[in-house]
Amino acid sequence: MRYLLIVIILSTLVGCAKSVSSLKIDQDKILSNETGYLLIGVETNIDLKGVHISGPTSILLSPKDLRKGSNFILVDLSAGTYVIEQVLLNKRWRVEMKDDSNWNVEILPGKVNYIGHINISTRWGGWLYSYLNLVNKSSYAIEFMEDSFSNILSNREMHYGGPGDDTFFNHINNKVKSL
Repeated sequence: MRYLLIVIILSTLVGCAKSVSSLKIDQDKILSNETGYLLIGVETNIDLKGVHISGPTSILLSPKDLRKGSNFILVDLSAGTYVIEQVLLNKRWRVEMKDDSNWNVEILPGKVNYIGHINISTRWGGWLYSYLNLVNKSSYAIEFMEDSFSNILSNREMHYGGPGDDTFFNHINNKVKSL
């Protein structure tokens, strides 16, 4: 009974999240000073059902963007502090993030905020086992933005909003300003 109650509560929390899909068109659509872009990389060995991120606006990354392989997801989002809460592996299995400090991310207004790459490795050996970590691959993020969203990148600075410190984007942004 207790397990059922926990599943119902978690389902309700995820049910309140707004489902979002990655931007497909390189058009800068931020009109508000309270909004920024979230850029996240996802590398997975299975198709995922969703990634729940809570904060000022709770979102659920779409399964369309979470296919097996490696890709980036770019969405516009209200500025603020967010937490990657859980990864939905399928309809039945999900992984809850235990150490909040490693999954806290920051979205600054008016910037492209790269928060890292979620690496998800899942295996089935009688039990479902998943290993997750958030890795900073800033050079891949800037390359992705240059190739796929050069118009947005020409109007916005990039910022690292994941755990830890990274000055790579500060260096890149200063170099671009000096040109």
